[in-house]
Amino acid sequence: MSKRVALITGGGTGIGRATAHELAARGYSVVVCGRREELLAAAIENLGQSGLAIAGDLAEPDTARRVVEGTVDHFGRLDLLVNNAALYAGSPVLQCDADGEGSWQHHFELNLHAPWRVCRLAHPHLKASGSGVVINVLSTLAHKAMAGVSAYCASKAALEMLGRCLALEWAEDSIRVNSVSPGVVDTPIHEPGAAQAMAPAHPLGRIGQPGEVARAIVFLASDESGWTTGANLDVDGGIRIA
Repeated sequence: MSKRVALITGGGTGIGRATAHELAARGYSVVVCGRREELLAAAIENLGQSGLAIAGDLAEPDTARRVVEGTVDHFGRLDLLVNNAALYAGSPVLQCDADGEGSWQHHFELNLHAPWRVCRLAHPHLKASGSGVVINVLSTLAHKAMAGVSAYCASKAALEMLGRCLALEWAEDSIRVNSVSPGVVDTPIHEPGAAQAMAPAHPLGRIGQPGEVARAIVFLASDESGWTTGANLDVDGGIRIA
């Protein structure tokens, strides 16, 4: 019960899954949530009593409460929240539907409103920790416009500003709020082959791996970054400055 506890949304695959493994290796108890139970189970299959999976769609408002309460009921505390769950679906503004699967509203519901809800519910537990941390997983596209994915770009940009505001509001509660902005990473969020096709756009000449972003998250969660809040760390192979 004295171990630090991390809650990772979108923890079944990609960056979320890699982050769960990195944190567990450093002694955290880890809770992963996501929509597919089989992926969540695979993500924590070697963690024993230090792992917990909670299935649910964070685009549905009631899921946030169930996930936070399930974490605290099981482990007794919450020290780190990683808002990683996201929707990425492309369409130009004029073809982007207002509602429905992959719509403008769906992007904001999962990429902005869900982290907002989870943060609010997690706050008292992060405060009780005495050194609570929130890390939002953004994207290079939170800072760099790209045609055809306006809903994703706008929702991730809004999440960055939410994080900065929380960093100011929650500093008095000893809660740090930071973010990471990955470039193109080899994860299932991309269509097959699409990620690799983006390799030349990165000055370092390749796409990223989930573990590289996960290790940046671990750094921002650690005491080594204890005087850092309201900051964003680009982990993007240099694509933002290209």
